[in-house]
Amino acid sequence: MSNTKSPFVSVLMPAYNVEPYIKKAIQSILDQTYTDFELIITDDCSTDQTLSLIHTFNDSRICCIANPHNLGYADNMNSLFNRAKGKYLVIQDADDYCTENRLQVLVDFLNTHESIAMVGSSYFKIDEQGGKEIILKSEDTTEIETAFIQMVDPLPVLNGSVMFQRKIIDEGFLFRNLQYVNRSQDDDWLFRISENFRIANVKDCLYYYRFNPRSMTMNLSSINYYSLFSGEYVRFLKQVRTSHGKDLLAEGEHEAIEVFFRQKKKELTNQQPAFLELYIAHKQLAFGQRLKAMSWFFKALYKNPSSIFIWKKIIFLLLRRDN
Repeated sequence: MSNTKSPFVSVLMPAYNVEPYIKKAIQSILDQTYTDFELIITDDCSTDQTLSLIHTFNDSRICCIANPHNLGYADNMNSLFNRAKGKYLVIQDADDYCTENRLQVLVDFLNTHESIAMVGSSYFKIDEQGGKEIILKSEDTTEIETAFIQMVDPLPVLNGSVMFQRKIIDEGFLFRNLQYVNRSQDDDWLFRISENFRIANVKDCLYYYRFNPRSMTMNLSSINYYSLFSGEYVRFLKQVRTSHGKDLLAEGEHEAIEVFFRQKKKELTNQQPAFLELYIAHKQLAFGQRLKAMSWFFKALYKNPSSIFIWKKIIFLLLRRDN
């Protein structure tokens, strides 16, 4: 039997195609003033140099797993949960980084607040140009509880900033594949936790959250009407749990979920039949993809040929002389 002592904290870092950011994320953990931790990184079949950069670090506290195939965010997070040995678990997204005292502050808080199962923090929101904005999160647990009940957007706790007791995982509160959408799994997870455990924030800004519009937007080639309503979808699931005491997804009541999506789609397309095509076109423009945007505007025109708005967009792009 091994006498190796388990680390007190497990830092969980899911990684996928984060080549520009992964080294800073890892180094910010290795530089922590609190040192009794393991850092578990799962590379989810990155197609860039993410995995190679992870292997440049030589620290016994790092455990790197290369997934044999792409699991997706929810299953990748659950694989990290299953490998964690610590009493406390903490999430560190691979494109973000944190202050050197982050672990110490959060460990001290959970050690002295036994009734709190999860704690987040205020954070710095940074952009690709180096801009930084302080985002202060409420420390009032009653306000946090009320915000979850009211399903505010954004949620009162940032998923990437949290540390939590192991019992959350032991009691089965894992990430879920939402089946209909490929995002908002973190909000769904936090909603379910908030219904069963107390959640708090510390006042300190301990986390640097990288706001990257490209990472916040789904693969535009696979976007659909389900994707557009992911945030409303997880709030709909919570509302039904609260009002009817049932989880539609867990109980396999797919028809009720389909009705929700059909209604949301109807609300949009009654106003604009080409809403989805226009959404994608404007995203492509935001990314500087003029030709792809033009293609989607023409698809929108095919669906709604009488729209003066779409005609003006196409004419404007055709007359533009820049590339």
